[in-house]
Amino acid sequence: MTLIRLPLAILALCAMAWPAAAQSGGPAIAYTTANLNMRAGPGTNYPVITTVPYGGAVTVFGCTANFSWCDAAFANTKGWVSGRYLNYGGGGNYYGRPIPNAGVYIGVPRYNRNYPIYRRPPGVVRPYRPYYPPRRY
Repeated sequence: MTLIRLPLAILALCAMAWPAAAQSGGPAIAYTTANLNMRAGPGTNYPVITTVPYGGAVTVFGCTANFSWCDAAFANTKGWVSGRYLNYGGGGNYYGRPIPNAGVYIGVPRYNRNYPIYRRPPGVVRPYRPYYPPRRY
């Protein structure tokens, strides 16, 4: 009897965890509201990689802290697009809302430039070599 209950319990736990895994922090689908330049970095000072056409579906991996720029992919090209011109394309209550308004609720990750992992690594550490004054004989 125990041999039957254990697999059923594991199956029940997996079935309950499945919806939670589907909702958590994966890439979001968004649609462009205009022809949108995809750039090499988060800002207009970065070069344009490609132009995403109006209504193009992009996969959003994350955005800056205020959702002004989003890390996205379109047609096997990854770059940064302005969050102002993206509408959420997933189902539910936030369908069609701009990413800056819906991003918090749908779980789009935000990048914080002040977070310690984005800082420059420490320089090369030289081994300690004590200074010895010249010997006097």
